[in-house]
Amino acid sequence: MKHVLKKYLSKLDAMLDLEHQNRAKSVCQQVFDMQDVERLPFINTRLSEAADQHWPQYPYNDTFVDPGKMLLDQLRAPFIHNQLRDYHPLNIRSNYGTVIMPSIFGLGNQLTETSLPWVHHLESREQVQALIERGVPNVRNGLGGRCFETAAFYQEMLAAYPRLSKAISIYHPDLQGPFDVSHLIWGPDIFYALYDCPEVVHRLLRLVTETYRQFMRSWKKAIGEGNDFTTHWNFYIKGGIMLRDDTAVTMSAAHYEEFVKPYDQALLDEFGGCIHFCGRGAAFIHSMCQSRNLYGINMSQPDWNDTPKAIALAAEHKLVMIGLAQQYVPAGARTGFIVLV
Repeated sequence: MKHVLKKYLSKLDAMLDLEHQNRAKSVCQQVFDMQDVERLPFINTRLSEAADQHWPQYPYNDTFVDPGKMLLDQLRAPFIHNQLRDYHPLNIRSNYGTVIMPSIFGLGNQLTETSLPWVHHLESREQVQALIERGVPNVRNGLGGRCFETAAFYQEMLAAYPRLSKAISIYHPDLQGPFDVSHLIWGPDIFYALYDCPEVVHRLLRLVTETYRQFMRSWKKAIGEGNDFTTHWNFYIKGGIMLRDDTAVTMSAAHYEEFVKPYDQALLDEFGGCIHFCGRGAAFIHSMCQSRNLYGINMSQPDWNDTPKAIALAAEHKLVMIGLAQQYVPAGARTGFIVLV
């Protein structure tokens, strides 16, 4: 594996276009500052257009247990997008899926043959109460520790290649959002608990949010970045965090206001950043856009949403629509969008 790593790290190091990446980051910063740009930053989704496709690929389960394979798997996107000269950052992550935060609380998980791991949620409200009573866990429990170890491995491997070490950013793992994590921990019964015992839901949310905060503080220190500007997925983003509100799309506007927004806001107040959601966000998009220290929205199913309304709300609150497909972007737009083409 060391020989394979050396071969491909050397290959990528030799072909990096650092000047283009500096320009790409600068343009994205201008867009988040709502300055007009000559051309909206774009992410090319036609990966086959890269002339050189020769990069190792491994089954996910192999990368889960081998940080060398995970590093190469993560570097495939920088390898492709460096050739495409789009606005995709050269970034990688500790790729252990949505189960990271639940594992920190001691929950089990399992790998499948075709996807990232699934969590084993708690089986009773008594178990939820017991978890709450234990208080904030060590953020290096479970896969939390693996995330830090893998990031340190990445840093060690990249250090031998000064250009790579400078160019490649390591973005924070998939911690979801506070309510999403609480849903993963509690399981589907949490939706009944919103009515039966809302005070217990709030106690769990406060615990998850504080654990999330402590993880992010430790992560920022380990990676050596602040909260002004970072990367996540395919994007340069303003702020230091990307929250996920996928579960919120199943909830009413009132439940979003009570159980989701305050805990997102607690993290945005400290780190600033952007929010992603899958599905239809009609119940909360207006309120979400009013969040403090929110700089962008990543809405992954525009065809399921009133996208013109979302665009208007984003413009009103000076938010960037991140990763919006080209056909939804208003003609003549000069800022406020990072586009998928």
